[in-house]
Amino acid sequence: MNDFYTRKDIDKSTIEFTITISKDAFQKSYKALLEQELSNTKIDGFRKGKVPTDLVEPQVSTSIKTKVLEQLVPMYLTTALQKENINPIAPPDYKNFPDLSKDEDLELKVGITVMPEFKLGYLSKVKVTKEKVSVSKKEVNDALNNLFKNENLGEKEINDKWAKGMAEKIKIEGVKTLKELEEFVKKTIKEQKEIIAKRKAEEEAFNKAIELNKIEIPQPAIEYEAQEREHSFVHDMGHDQTKIDNFLKANNITMGKMRELWLKDAKEALETDVFLKLYAKEKNIKVTDEDLAKKIEEIKSKSPQVEDQTIFENEEWKEYVRRVEVKEKAFREFIKEVLGE
Repeated sequence: MNDFYTRKDIDKSTIEFTITISKDAFQKSYKALLEQELSNTKIDGFRKGKVPTDLVEPQVSTSIKTKVLEQLVPMYLTTALQKENINPIAPPDYKNFPDLSKDEDLELKVGITVMPEFKLGYLSKVKVTKEKVSVSKKEVNDALNNLFKNENLGEKEINDKWAKGMAEKIKIEGVKTLKELEEFVKKTIKEQKEIIAKRKAEEEAFNKAIELNKIEIPQPAIEYEAQEREHSFVHDMGHDQTKIDNFLKANNITMGKMRELWLKDAKEALETDVFLKLYAKEKNIKVTDEDLAKKIEEIKSKSPQVEDQTIFENEEWKEYVRRVEVKEKAFREFIKEVLGE
């Protein structure tokens, strides 16, 4: 039965429910909680649990009615969401609370934020060129000079003997001359630059794809995710304000700036998550049971310290791993399609 709520779609990301709790249902819950309160109340001259209702109710009526409302509303809302097959992406926005002093049905409105539906655009329009990297002689010399400054190994200058000793110390195989060390340093710098260039191209590709697909995350969802980051930060700091202040001071940053960064990070993370799910759906990217089993074995092999191995058999956890793997697979396919890698 849907008669306890009505639904109104405000826009593509906001749904408003009007929830009605009948006065009979509310009164039944109220009496049950009142009896529980009375059973735990002790007043001189009366046995515990035998205090007359009219002596206690006037003092506790308002608080008990509030508790009843706080218990019933989430239950009613959850039922409505399940009936409508809605998955909120931010906490409910309770717009009005009823007057609990009146003997009538209770009505309140609740705003629900959902993720809008997006369609995958033509990714052929996403044009990204990865930067070509090169390594100059100066960069190699600077790197060698820094190494020599920190580890001269008793040599007065950079030469073959120093290069061989340096290679042995940092365990570089096949390097016995300065020229060979120079080649190794050049190759290492180039590889690092390649990684940076690749990540830069991937980020640019994602930004263009998100813009092309007009992926706009509702602000309440961004704010909620940012708040979760702040809660995690405070938790990691042990809820110690002094520790938090010291961290901020050491990193020359304010809490206000941290919140700006959390908002930015939350927005980008949600955009990426939505796009990868959309891409996986449109490209029919799946993770088979066999793929999942292999991934779980890989996780288990890297987690020998986990004493309770039953966690690896938890179905909810398995599905979480599957979802992560689908997005990882979608990421690789997207990069391959756009960058040819």
